[in-house]
Amino acid sequence: MNHDPFKKELHLRKKLDEYHVEIPDFQMKPKGKRWERLINFLASPAKDPIEPLISTAAGVAVLKLAPLMGMAAISIIQLFFFL
Repeated sequence: MNHDPFKKELHLRKKLDEYHVEIPDFQMKPKGKRWERLINFLASPAKDPIEPLISTAAGVAVLKLAPLMGMAAISIIQLFFFL
């Protein structure tokens, strides 16, 4: 596992050696009790699944037309199979 992929690529190694990143030292939060983590998970806000559709005019049109198209499809299926 001592394979260095940048050993042969000298140009890439020089470019990577130019950048130096300082990582700040910060304290990690303790995990807390199991019930506290469960309550925090349940109380976290949920993502709205319809938000991308509402943000565009075409999405609003799809939301208005989808129930009508579904109703038409169901009625056509009923006409073919039950008559």
